[in-house]
Amino acid sequence: MNYRIKNKWLILMGAISAQLTIGAMYAWSMFNTPLAEGHGWDPKQVIRTYAIALCAFSLTTIFSGRMQLKRGPRFTSLVGSLLYSSGILLSSLATSPYMLWITYGAMAGSGVGFIYVCQLATLVKWFPNHKGLITGVATGAFAMGAFIFKNVIHSMLALPEGGVYTAELVSDTFLQLGIIYAVMSIVGSLLLDVPDNCEAASKVKVVSDIDYSPMEMIKTSNFYKLLFSDLLALMPGLLVIGVAKDLGTQWFDTETGVWLVGALALFNAGGRLGSGKLADWFGPLKVYRVMYLFVILALAVLSSHPSSRFVFITVLAVISIGYGTFLSLVPTLVGRIFGGKNFSANYGLVFQAYGMAAMIGIQIKNMCKNAEGVTNFGLAFGISMAAAIGGLILAMLVKDDTHHHKEKVKTVE
Repeated sequence: MNYRIKNKWLILMGAISAQLTIGAMYAWSMFNTPLAEGHGWDPKQVIRTYAIALCAFSLTTIFSGRMQLKRGPRFTSLVGSLLYSSGILLSSLATSPYMLWITYGAMAGSGVGFIYVCQLATLVKWFPNHKGLITGVATGAFAMGAFIFKNVIHSMLALPEGGVYTAELVSDTFLQLGIIYAVMSIVGSLLLDVPDNCEAASKVKVVSDIDYSPMEMIKTSNFYKLLFSDLLALMPGLLVIGVAKDLGTQWFDTETGVWLVGALALFNAGGRLGSGKLADWFGPLKVYRVMYLFVILALAVLSSHPSSRFVFITVLAVISIGYGTFLSLVPTLVGRIFGGKNFSANYGLVFQAYGMAAMIGIQIKNMCKNAEGVTNFGLAFGISMAAAIGGLILAMLVKDDTHHHKEKVKTVE
């Protein structure tokens, strides 16, 4: 696979294809009821699959970042494509929640981790003057995958009037999705490449004094402030996306629940695209902090269990936009604060906030269930709001000192 691709727009299309594919993981809530009813499994065990997938996703970025530096984005993304599509295909054979935790949770989730960072790190190299925007495009495609495949999955799992979910229907759905995911992600991975001028070719090169290695980065206070502020920022969005269908159904009706899955995916994508451009204009840290404040206000309203459908959808939209904004801006902040040389490895470490947020969010949801197993979402969002206030305080303490640093020029022997 030593061929070269030098058209950045073709590379962008490949990256979008791969990101759309792995973004389908966000449509997991469409499977909660079919799996529980079709197989007769405990709904708690079914929902845990999503948390395991998110944790595997975040943990794998540590290794994928390092692999990309050694083997390149194409090889790393192909490894992810094979893991992801194989995990979905094998999920069609799952006969217990534990098997599903391995196939969809561990395998497919790990595959997402290998693919996700590759696209971000590669596109930034091709579009160095529009880092915020291109990061928004890449992460926005990831979010759009949930919207597109939500409709695909809904169609595949559609029941005739009076019908019931069966294990065979769910199995066939995983099988068909696995084939689609394999084609889209492998083709997208094969189109990845780095520009010729990625490394300086002349005898004079620019060396930035903010190019931290991973070991240097974890010794800074900025790393921990960003890590934990990101964790507390992502928690509400992950909670909402993971239970979107159940939340809408419990507070209003089934139609609202199904509609929410797709709508929140669109708001999520919009947050990523819009925040990327705003970051190029005003700076990523300012946008990050302002969005944090909006999310806290939305959580305050949501914790009071609004009876108005319009208010309910509006505050959920704000949380979803905020979630997309945080996921779009943190990569930019990592590159800006810690340098671009080791971006993929450094971002993999900061991205551990994602997995931790997923696990904590699920635990908050389970803690807020009553004796009948019904979740008190108002209480869950109240806890999330209190945590987000702490996260905003941390975000205010993050220091963007890049304007104090001067680039050094040295001769390469």
